[in-house]
Amino acid sequence: MKADTAFRNLAAPGRDTVDPAALLDRIGHSYAALRALAAGGAFDRLFAQLNRMTMAAADLLAGIGASDTLTLGSQRDYDAQQALLLTELAQVEAIVGPSPQQLMTAEYAEATVRAAEALSILATLRADTAALHTALVDTLRRALFPGVTDPVELALSEVGFADPISAAARFREWDEGRRAVLATSAERRAMKAVLPQLLQAIAHFPDPDAVLAVFDEVVGRQPAGVALFSSFEARPSLLLSMLGVIGRAPVLARHLVVQPQLVGRMIDSSVFAPVPKGAEVEAELGHMLAGTDAHAGALRMAEAVNAHRFALGLQTLEATADLVDIAQGSTDLAEATLSVVTAHALAEMEAIHGKVPGSEFLILGLGRFGGSELTHRSDLDLVYLFTGDCRTNSTGRRPLDANEYFSRVARRVSTMMATMTTLGPLYQVDTRLRPWGSKGLLACSVDCFDAYHRDEAWTWEHMALTRARPVFGSDAARETLKRLVTCRLRSPRNRATLIADALKMRGDIARNKAPRGAFDVKLVQGGLVDLEFAVHTLQLNHHVGLHPRLRAAIRSLVVAGLADRSLIGAHDLLSRLLIALRTVSPHAHEPAPERREAIAQACGLADWDALVVAYGDARAVVSQAWQSAISSMPTAQAA
Repeated sequence: MKADTAFRNLAAPGRDTVDPAALLDRIGHSYAALRALAAGGAFDRLFAQLNRMTMAAADLLAGIGASDTLTLGSQRDYDAQQALLLTELAQVEAIVGPSPQQLMTAEYAEATVRAAEALSILATLRADTAALHTALVDTLRRALFPGVTDPVELALSEVGFADPISAAARFREWDEGRRAVLATSAERRAMKAVLPQLLQAIAHFPDPDAVLAVFDEVVGRQPAGVALFSSFEARPSLLLSMLGVIGRAPVLARHLVVQPQLVGRMIDSSVFAPVPKGAEVEAELGHMLAGTDAHAGALRMAEAVNAHRFALGLQTLEATADLVDIAQGSTDLAEATLSVVTAHALAEMEAIHGKVPGSEFLILGLGRFGGSELTHRSDLDLVYLFTGDCRTNSTGRRPLDANEYFSRVARRVSTMMATMTTLGPLYQVDTRLRPWGSKGLLACSVDCFDAYHRDEAWTWEHMALTRARPVFGSDAARETLKRLVTCRLRSPRNRATLIADALKMRGDIARNKAPRGAFDVKLVQGGLVDLEFAVHTLQLNHHVGLHPRLRAAIRSLVVAGLADRSLIGAHDLLSRLLIALRTVSPHAHEPAPERREAIAQACGLADWDALVVAYGDARAVVSQAWQSAISSMPTAQAA
């Protein structure tokens, strides 16, 4: 690497390494000498800690010589014991000396001599234990990185890089301007100014090499002229924000790599603005979709949608917005996308096949989409419907009957919503909740839908219907559909059969789809699936709280005395936790330590421990609600 001051400052000055075994022997002699001089209280704690530290050092030294699985993490226990030893040394040093009571006595002179001797031994201990730490670290680095002599590479290895050679090579390329964004001397100067802060921040992550690799990829995709490192220098929080995305939310980090323009939105802070709603975002997406090349238009639209998704994810990660609002924003974005895509598909169909007289296309959203609780990557549960007579033909030059016409529209909508991007499908569309499932028509008439739910639907399908919400269609058609759904949900039903069906369905889920970990918030006992079963059983049994938003439904049940008020808080905590986990830690296992604080803050809790306690309490409340809902006894009138 060039002999530049900014890089030389990363490396420690040269030093001669003392044999660790010899230092351990000297520490042993100092321990014996000090033990002969003093005992009790703080000294005994020091002696005990000194024993623990030397044992950890001896284990590390033995591992360096014998283990084939040696890593930088091998020194973690030794580092912890060394830090505790320094604390004990400081406490002992503070109390060594004659006591005030000895000041005017014959013991004072002798006490002063003993204190001076003890302080001398303590100073030797401090120096030798520090030298031992240096020697062991150097020995470990030489064992892990044989042949590495470059001072910067050694410095990088000491802050935790497993591959300091590759890391140093990246910095060398930055310094030489081999990234477009670093083509100017001003950007390279700014880069050197922020380099110490950059390394300090990266070193806090468990895998600094991976964080640096992704960061370098983001840097490498920025065009010339972007004041990236100048912005980092002016706003250190911007650098920490970007590293936070890369190190704590890999799902979001992928956005930065494949959508380089998002870095500009982070620089100008527009990424933190509320996501546009309604007509505004529909106009934006419609403009992207316009043009003669439908596939290119779909990709442009998908890129705009993913940019808004990134903004919502970043606001989740940095806890700058309530997660309930984030979920609503994700739902509004999906609904606007669906509206633009559906209008486009209908226009394409009309151009070839004309219109179906007396018919209108409708879409019913269910699940988290219907309940306005979408997470970062939720599927869209959709049922495609149309009004009018299914036997009517369209008016175009190539007429189709209504079933075929609207099924083609539905197929086109599903395909466009699932447009494949570099981040995967834009949305996963699930249409299995339509009448007769995969055996039924992709789009069916409203009359057919009504008859099916009146005469043939299973209990689980009516439970799913409790979260149904029209998401496309005219206001009049939406109102008609809402009345129809409410009418079906208010149909009389046998309570014993309802409870038996609910128990069987929950049992089937437990047997066929077990929780993947303690933080599978949906499937764990007392999780969101149990909560939904409890609420839906009460809704269908009592015809109360028939609202697609789960929180609104629960509040109605509480007001009616059918559920305990604590269920509202349990739902809020579980819902927020699911939204945060889907963004920061999408797997169902316990999140990695570096991600826990962000998750807790997003959920409105002080720290991870507080979140774990609240999570346990919420699950207990939900389990009790589920047991109450399926009890053969009358539901408790708790408020």
